[in-house]
Amino acid sequence: MLQRKLQHLASTVAVTAMAAAVLSLTSAKPVLAEFEIQEADIEKGEIEIQYFGAVHSGLPDIGGAVGDAEEEEAPLRQSHELQFQMGVTDWWLLSVTSGFDQPDADNLKMTSVELETQFQLVKRHGDGIALAVQGGFAQALNNGDEGEPNEFSFGPIVELAKGPLVLTLNPLFNRQQGEFANQQGLGFEYGWQVKYEFSQKLDLALEIFGNIEDLANPGSFNDQEHSLGPVLYINFGNGDSDEGEKLGLGDEDEEKSGNEKREAEFTVGVGALFGLTDATSDVALKVMGQLQF
Repeated sequence: MLQRKLQHLASTVAVTAMAAAVLSLTSAKPVLAEFEIQEADIEKGEIEIQYFGAVHSGLPDIGGAVGDAEEEEAPLRQSHELQFQMGVTDWWLLSVTSGFDQPDADNLKMTSVELETQFQLVKRHGDGIALAVQGGFAQALNNGDEGEPNEFSFGPIVELAKGPLVLTLNPLFNRQQGEFANQQGLGFEYGWQVKYEFSQKLDLALEIFGNIEDLANPGSFNDQEHSLGPVLYINFGNGDSDEGEKLGLGDEDEEKSGNEKREAEFTVGVGALFGLTDATSDVALKVMGQLQF
């Protein structure tokens, strides 16, 4: 009965997340700089070191001199994140992320440090639904009078799987804090991923991202930033434990697997995301690397 209720709750959150993401297509600020998709699964003792990067070309015209931030911030030429995360238990994860940005006509700078946590509510073994919630606080590292606000964020992580096809939804609400805050309501950002798992080594995904600075002042669609494109993921290392979950192994098999020494895995992702509006860069090259052990 409890499992049915949790599955019903997960389905409800999934529908809500989809609806929120659809609503987000009517408003947004700059798109997620590093194009990260966070997965729901947590494993006790597992450590991940991750890099996410994006390089933009065909930058939008902000209606003034490049780098002039009197009215609007200069668009990003490139951005990077380095993240360390660890599964404290089978349902609780902690992570620390450092962010680096390079606005157009400026230098690359470290801009933020973020502490995040994640709790998994429903685990997925093979087909079905996985559900987690995440939250965090980002401390902006500002230099000068014009800076970025600090930010609290929270939201669900929803996964729906059927065979080799996995849909992952990352709707995330945020609230700015500090002297540079300029929100009247909550902000909202989203990341969708539809991934087809060809094998343990190769996945192909279609991803879409967007960001709303203030839900109370969404602006018009063409003034927002939305990106869509394909991403290829190549996995190196031992994928036996993951494959066991996909095949639906029982608890005894999982316990035996847990007693074995965990082997390192390395994943590389490369993709191109194309702007859907005039306010979005024409093309963003996404690069990610993940070491898991």
